[in-house]
Amino acid sequence: MTAANNSSPSDSADASLSASAVAVSPSTASAAASPATADSPTLSDTPSDLDFARSTALVIGAGASGRAAAELLVFLGARVRLYDQNPGATVPEGVEPVLGAADVPAGAFAGVDLMVLSPGVPPERFRAAQQQFAPQARVHGEMSLSLAIASARFGRLPTVLITGTNGKSTVTALTGALLAAGGLKPFVGGNLGVPLAAALLDLLRTGAPAPDALVLECSSFQLETLGHAATDVAMVLNITPDHLDRYPTLDDYAATKARVFTGLHTGGLALLDAGDGWTAFLRARVDAGRLVLVDDPDGARIVGPGPGDSLDLPGGDSFPRAALPIPGRHNSKNALFALLAARHLGVDPAACLRGLENFHGLPHRMTFVRERAGVRFYDDSKATNVASVLASLDGFDRPFVLIAGGRAKGDDLTPLRELLRRSGRALVAIGESADSFYPLADGVVPARRASTMAEAVEVAAALAGPGDAVVLSPACASYDWFKNYGERGDTFARLVRALPAEK
Repeated sequence: MTAANNSSPSDSADASLSASAVAVSPSTASAAASPATADSPTLSDTPSDLDFARSTALVIGAGASGRAAAELLVFLGARVRLYDQNPGATVPEGVEPVLGAADVPAGAFAGVDLMVLSPGVPPERFRAAQQQFAPQARVHGEMSLSLAIASARFGRLPTVLITGTNGKSTVTALTGALLAAGGLKPFVGGNLGVPLAAALLDLLRTGAPAPDALVLECSSFQLETLGHAATDVAMVLNITPDHLDRYPTLDDYAATKARVFTGLHTGGLALLDAGDGWTAFLRARVDAGRLVLVDDPDGARIVGPGPGDSLDLPGGDSFPRAALPIPGRHNSKNALFALLAARHLGVDPAACLRGLENFHGLPHRMTFVRERAGVRFYDDSKATNVASVLASLDGFDRPFVLIAGGRAKGDDLTPLRELLRRSGRALVAIGESADSFYPLADGVVPARRASTMAEAVEVAAALAGPGDAVVLSPACASYDWFKNYGERGDTFARLVRALPAEK
């Protein structure tokens, strides 16, 4: 991330970025209030009349998004305070630290006319404090604020917003790859990778040209504060139980996901999965644009069993499923979402095909590791809940030995028993929750326990035969044995590569 400039918070770093330069015109943003959910306090509208050179901002949360928003606002000339409970949090240059207190001190709200919420912080108590101590202040998230600034600075940018419980990182990356294959230079990020605020700061500091499009992965936390940013394609891939420690009910969680359609314009495209149980709930919240259902006979279709033989779009475009190197029917759906977005933004079919052929997926998401003695090994360490495992292995093209377990997240494991009955070869149970997984295989497939990942790899390799796969798809968090799912997947892959060539 680019460091903040050396000017003081009260000095404008670029005179051209005055209030007129960052104003959002009525054509690109709505002044309507934007509730995070049906029952939450309303958010203020886009900062069309904020003079950043004279404003005072309070940023809540010193994670990557919060720091990026603070740096961007300092560059634009704002006086910025950054609050975090962690007394050792990193604070960018030119930002006033407000660190260590359990709650934001009342004095931190003095003169504040903009509050920016980081996605990782539950917003209710901070909104309540803002209403008490700075009721005139506008409230935004990092992404919401960045979209408004991008629109004002660069004009109308084609924008794709992608959310869902599972698969959104893959669809975001694949959509970006398809646009790039078509000759565009998109910004791909948001919840995935680089925060939009950090990218904007780099562009403004260097004077680089604007991206041709924005492809943004959106978490539900980011959508809580999303304003009416003009959107060309908006999609919800699926809804499964998640973050229920933050949302009172699954309805509230789904309604927050539906906020991705807030800024969809009349010529835009809304995308939903026809087979998802929440599609009727979500489609009722699509107020503009054309709606296309994925994996639907009248929409975008997977033709053929399992991962399918072809991917067919409305209007006649058809792509061979074999062109996409990553396995699984869930990735066939992911490709349909990305193809629909790319075609809507004008990428021609030949370029889309090239993009599919060159996309090899993201790390730890059904990543092919090695073939040994006719057995293929896959790292799906990112599958930290049951729904992710079911999505990864639905329509998988060969029997598999499943390595599963870790730190339990409270999911109902029962659906995995039917998955093993239908397509499993064996189960290797690992981690703190091994005793919960082991009974799933009783009377269905052979099962073993492993006390280390090295033992799990050796046992799974012995249980698999030619034509099978070994899949690490844990359905659990990694924190019992590893610091994160990435380390877990990397360890698995290293051990697989170290196996001798023959059994």
